[in-house]
Parts: sequence; structure tokens; C-alpha cells
Amino acid sequence: MKRMIALLILVPCLCLVSCAKAQYTNDVSCTDLCNKASEMLSDGLEYTEYDASHRKFYFDDTEDYDDCCLIYSTDTANINEIGVFHAPNEDAARDVEEDCFEYIEQMREGERAFIASYAPGELPKLDGATVSRFGRYVVYIIVPTDKRTSVLGAIEDMLRK
Repeated sequence: MKRMIALLILVPCLCLVSCAKAQYTNDVSCTDLCNKASEMLSDGLEYTEYDASHRKFYFDDTEDYDDCCLIYSTDTANINEIGVFHAPNEDAARDVEEDCFEYIEQMREGERAFIASYAPGELPKLDGATVSRFGRYVVYIIVPTDKRTSVLGAIEDMLRK
């Protein structure tokens, strides 16, 4: 009977804890988050930031974000890419998240054949590309599958309050 009462008390408490929304800060620069991500990859590659024309072409709703950093591997045989956006509010964050999903889908549809022809070993990165949201920060990531979780975890750790 004691176990039943304990379970009746414990289960709802665990549900409340697991359903609690994580609290994230809004004062970390997107550049700092990208730098952390490139450090976490520890792959010996150099990364550079996309210029404004790339951002405007793919992420033209600039009112949806007030900070961003998009980096990619300078090695032409490597498709590693990370994008971090900070939105001014929750609605804008949802819009940026949708834009990031569309960007990845465009990459999968438009670049797949090209990547398969010159770097077929990179296709798992493209297939595993993902978008994550941490409060008003949105991150898309195209990296090796075995690094994705640790990189996203490091970014999330930097953003937790």
C-alpha cells in the first residue's frame, strides 16, 4: 500500500519536472555559439562565415532575427555547416525555425546529386542535418552524425540560465 501511495505522489511530480520548459538566456552572441560548435568538432578544418548575400538569399526575412552566424568548412570536400540565429521574440523564432527546415530541405533536394558526385561520403551529414531550437535561438547543423549530439549539447549548455 505504501508503494502505491508513493507511486501516486511520485509519478505526477516526475511528469511536472519533465514537462517543465528549459529556461534559456538571450545574451550569448551567435558568433560565440558558432565558435564553440567549430571547436567541438575538433576536426582540423577551418571554418569561415557566409557573407551577407548568402544570408539574404536563403534567410531573407531579416526582421525575424536580430543576430546570426552561419559558418561552413572551407574544405571543398567537406559539407560541414552550422547556422545560429537569435530571434527577437517567440513568433519570429518559429518563423526562423521554419526557414531553417526549408533551407535544409533545399540542400537535400538541390545539392544531393552534386555532393554524391564529388564527395559521396558526405551524404550522411546531409541526411542527418537537423534544426534545434533553444528558446529564441535556432540552430541548424550539418555535421557528422557522431558529433551532432555533443555539438548541440554544448550550444544548449551555453544558453541555459
